[in-house]
Amino acid sequence: MPTIAEAIQEGARRLQAADVNEDRRTAGVLLGHTLGLDRTQLFTKSDEAIEDSRYREYLRLIERRAAGEPVQYILGHQEFYGLDFIVTPAVLIPRPETEFLVERVINLVRESQLHAPLIVDAGTGSGCIAITLAVNLPHARVIATDISSAAIEVAQLNAARHAVEARIEFLAGDLLAPLAGRGLEAAVDILASNPPYVAEGRPELIQREVRDWEPAAALFGGADGLRFYRRLLVDGLQVVKPGGYLVCEIGYTQLDAISELIAASPWQLLDVTADLQGIPRTLAVKSAAERS
Repeated sequence: MPTIAEAIQEGARRLQAADVNEDRRTAGVLLGHTLGLDRTQLFTKSDEAIEDSRYREYLRLIERRAAGEPVQYILGHQEFYGLDFIVTPAVLIPRPETEFLVERVINLVRESQLHAPLIVDAGTGSGCIAITLAVNLPHARVIATDISSAAIEVAQLNAARHAVEARIEFLAGDLLAPLAGRGLEAAVDILASNPPYVAEGRPELIQREVRDWEPAAALFGGADGLRFYRRLLVDGLQVVKPGGYLVCEIGYTQLDAISELIAASPWQLLDVTADLQGIPRTLAVKSAAERS
């Protein structure tokens, strides 16, 4: 029977042969998941032997990662804004850059002194945006939409996991279409969205494991990647209050193109938030206080 140290070494070797980045760290994560041990325990127990059945289970996880499957799908969860979220191949894996969107919405609520805001998360996926906002804004009412019923099911599990299911209404449907007929015209304080924004003709812009494993409907935003921004800017005017906000994540290099769309619309660009690498990631725009 191999020891923990030997298992990590063998896993790292197989991952390295498959050109997987951070091969040793990933091997440790997968072994820890298999054995129910954290990183410190793996180190302190490195000389302990592993049962053959557990070792075979671990190697199956290594082979899944070597084939390109993201670690988050293998483990079944991902941390986001200090919360743990269930993830499956039905949803986009939550990413650190989306935390800037959440932070901007929270700050808008506080800056605008919105005591019981209505927030809509369009294209909720795992529910990471809607749920994180509900956790951090306990007086907010949140509506989350997604065209994928499988994604809605994952988001509902995550809402229950974080005890906010009573304050989030999940609606299946295309972007803002599920809001129709619910008396929400000009009622939404903040519309938030991390829409699909990869240009369909440029799949090389994303990593292989993202392109091959994450849901295409959550990745690709039309020929130029701007389809959903156009829809949000037009359809959002029907549901967002005069003086209300739209906060959205954008893709790398899209700032100029989306800024032009905003300039040609009734919306006003408030600010742009860059990520830790200095890449523009989040736009906040404001609806005109009065509409003709």
